[in-house]
Amino acid sequence: MKKPDMHMYLEKIKPYVPGKPVEEVEREMGLTDVIKLASNENPLGPSPLALEAMKNNISKMHIYPDGNGYYLRESLSEKLDVKPDQLIFGNGSDELLSFITLAYVKAGDETIMVQPSFSEYDFATRIMGAEPVNVPLQGEEFAYDPDMLLKQINNKTKALFVCSPNNPTGTLMEKKELDYLVDRLPDGVLLILDQAYLEYTDDLDYSSGLEFVKRGLPVVALRTFSKIYGLAGLRIGYAIASQEVIAEMNRVREPFNVNAMAQAAAMAALEDEAHVERSRRMVAKAREQLEQGFAILNLKAVPDQANFCFVDLGVDSRKAFTALMKKGIIIRTGDIFGFPTFIRVTYGTEKQNERFLKALAEVLKEL
Repeated sequence: MKKPDMHMYLEKIKPYVPGKPVEEVEREMGLTDVIKLASNENPLGPSPLALEAMKNNISKMHIYPDGNGYYLRESLSEKLDVKPDQLIFGNGSDELLSFITLAYVKAGDETIMVQPSFSEYDFATRIMGAEPVNVPLQGEEFAYDPDMLLKQINNKTKALFVCSPNNPTGTLMEKKELDYLVDRLPDGVLLILDQAYLEYTDDLDYSSGLEFVKRGLPVVALRTFSKIYGLAGLRIGYAIASQEVIAEMNRVREPFNVNAMAQAAAMAALEDEAHVERSRRMVAKAREQLEQGFAILNLKAVPDQANFCFVDLGVDSRKAFTALMKKGIIIRTGDIFGFPTFIRVTYGTEKQNERFLKALAEVLKEL
């Protein structure tokens, strides 16, 4: 019996390739004490309050979660000063991206995104049979150019994705640029502002985007508990938008899409501002540590506002990846973003960063 033919849209989709798991590297290389600096995770882990909340909810795992996330929604709405029905939760930001394209994008449409950026914008677009339009970031600092984005908009454009701070470059769209873009956005185009790393930025010109949402503009702000809150393994993110947009996203949301453990941990994590501040300080110190280490190696990372950096090694990043992996360090290669001599490195603890810089120096001599 013959299987059905694969849908024609799938031919253009490249499956997401995650950072290599620690356990896999340990098995393959026969190593112990492998460190992962590949997936922008928080090496400090979750808040102790979140861990306690998870323990307290273990006995309730036989009960379906609250699909609407009532208590988490109430906590967030108060914290952000938005209405509860301006929030929707997802199984990570990835699922929220799917909600957006399911609700607003169809075959033959187009979406706009910068290059390089998060690959899931491309995936969410192509799976709907739509076409992604890539606009390159500018110069050695990978800067946004709002005019270049606006020039690509036509009557097929349904969504514009802006990741700020951007993954993998760590660069952001400053407030005046974002204001400029939003003011000139034509009717019928939704701006998706992906802010997975906003808690790490200390740039005074950074815009949260909430002012646009509160004015009822067609802007969706995406945020996550995976990064600074250290809950990547639980997969929970949220979107902030107008009541109308959230209602339309809810139409395509599956029931019970965010598990009860994730909701409990997220609620507790919101209360632990001290943990967030510790995580922020760790990244600030790590950024300075790697800048100094790169300078000794005659390397310079792209100035970032995230918990990772993007740096040009001047050699094949795949070879550097393999050599570093043999030394028990996992990083992200730049070839998957179209930059084969770059690597993306998540900021780790002081000891992890020391080990990475020492290993990198040895690898660059070998290559």
